[in-house]
Amino acid sequence: MQVDKTTWFIFVCVVVTIMLSVTGFKNPSSTPQSAQQSLRTIPQLSHEEAIRRYPIADLEEPEPTDAAKRAVLKERRVRNNDQTFSEPSNEDDAIGWFPEGDSDFPALPTNESDFILVGQVLSAKAHRSENKRSIFSEFEVRVDEVLKGRDPRINDQSVITVERTGGFLRYPNGRKVLFFVQGYGMPEVGARNVLFLKIAGQGFRIVTIYELNPAGVLPLDSGGKFQRFQGENETAFLNTLRESITNARPQ
Repeated sequence: MQVDKTTWFIFVCVVVTIMLSVTGFKNPSSTPQSAQQSLRTIPQLSHEEAIRRYPIADLEEPEPTDAAKRAVLKERRVRNNDQTFSEPSNEDDAIGWFPEGDSDFPALPTNESDFILVGQVLSAKAHRSENKRSIFSEFEVRVDEVLKGRDPRINDQSVITVERTGGFLRYPNGRKVLFFVQGYGMPEVGARNVLFLKIAGQGFRIVTIYELNPAGVLPLDSGGKFQRFQGENETAFLNTLRESITNARPQ
């Protein structure tokens, strides 16, 4: 049977489209809950801001000399094994991980959070996971006010450690590659924030986070639902949050 030129052209276009789709999303190391993409540029942030906000982990990190700290770090490393990134090529300066469903919560996730607090970030450090296929960052936070949750580890002026997937990995030659979760921001050392937290092993993981500064509230996670609070006065934002906590359904 002879195929006319128009039919043949349509067939070729369909085949090319399918091939491009498969190539664009192919990722042998992705998990069922995520898709990843290798990037040449850092999305959403300037390079300077990424350097300022994302902690750095060395390819070979020395172990803590204190046995208790070493045990805590090992637990966190093992727990972060499931957040797997693909291996960067020699040209990549950033590797993105695109979560599916992980951010399916409201702008003020009061029911989804075990703790909600106001605190200042004192320090930051990134680590590799136990299987060396992920990067996660730890932030020491001084608690200024607890808005939700009770725990002997969390009270006014106590210092806790919270974590979030992502960070820079520094290689012996000085090269740094950013591993990030699309849509998730990182707090800056010195900044005051409202942190929504979930219990994770012996520590706490960030659900979402808002920075408090003189220019107004700054949501660190991207998405329209968060932007409704951008630039809002701190007092008004905290009053809205307290009302949301009061009206939240019992856990």
